[in-house]
Amino acid sequence: MTTDALFHWVVLQRDIPNSELKAGDRAVIVDCLPATVKQPEPGYTLEIFQQGETLDVVSVPQSWVRLLPEVWGEPGTSAIEAS
Repeated sequence: MTTDALFHWVVLQRDIPNSELKAGDRAVIVDCLPATVKQPEPGYTLEIFQQGETLDVVSVPQSWVRLLPEVWGEPGTSAIEAS
């Protein structure tokens, strides 16, 4: 599995069950997860920010997010910009 997506911003494409996280929230990829027997689709562990503070950390299938070109920590991007 490639780790090229690490620290990229993503947009959630759906609400996260049992969480306050909703489609449209922004997050940062902090880990890439391989497919498993129970979860055949590879996934990501995401850190979700709100006003510069970590709101939650969740793991989701890759199809639940849309990768954005911005990378966390690069000039012009900030956790404060997140939902």
